[in-house]
Amino acid sequence: MGSREVEKLNKHQKEIIIGKLLGDGCLETNGLYPRLKIDQTRAQKEYVFWLYRKFPLLVGRKPFKIKFFDKRMNKSYYHWRFSTKSLPVFKHWQKLFYKGKTKIIPKNISNLLTPLSLAVWYMDDGYRRKDCRGVYLCTSAYTIPEQKLLQETLLRVFSLKSRLHYAAGYVKIYIPADCTESFCKIINKYIIPSFSYKLL
Repeated sequence: MGSREVEKLNKHQKEIIIGKLLGDGCLETNGLYPRLKIDQTRAQKEYVFWLYRKFPLLVGRKPFKIKFFDKRMNKSYYHWRFSTKSLPVFKHWQKLFYKGKTKIIPKNISNLLTPLSLAVWYMDDGYRRKDCRGVYLCTSAYTIPEQKLLQETLLRVFSLKSRLHYAAGYVKIYIPADCTESFCKIINKYIIPSFSYKLL
């Protein structure tokens, strides 16, 4: 069943799932099978609906707005979210990207990462530096060996050099200014308009 179920996803859907799981997307088990959960801030509404339209047969409910109240700041925040249906197809990805409840980087990530996956990962968890042309991929949730594996993948697959930056107890991948133009060319056609500010 597993291999046949995976084939129900088209190529772009698989690539988007990879990018989301590298970023801040998550798979949660609901009943017998996992589902992909999407949760973004109000500013990313366009992105949420873009993702929703990519999975028309796998989602039961349209994205909806949810309110959070921060007692410390005495302020309300809004997110947009949706989840796919809980389906056998996601067990394949859960096995690849999770160890128990902890998200991990698959050993074969260099065989999985594509320009679309990289673009989704960057839209999810990347940003430009304000003081130069370099960009960051926020990878602090992963171990140092996993981050080094991601660096090796960026170099092997896209010829992108990178470094690990340490700040305030967190570590993230930094793509320096001399590689940023190449990076943007790789992902440019997949970046949605509301995220164009992340490009050069």
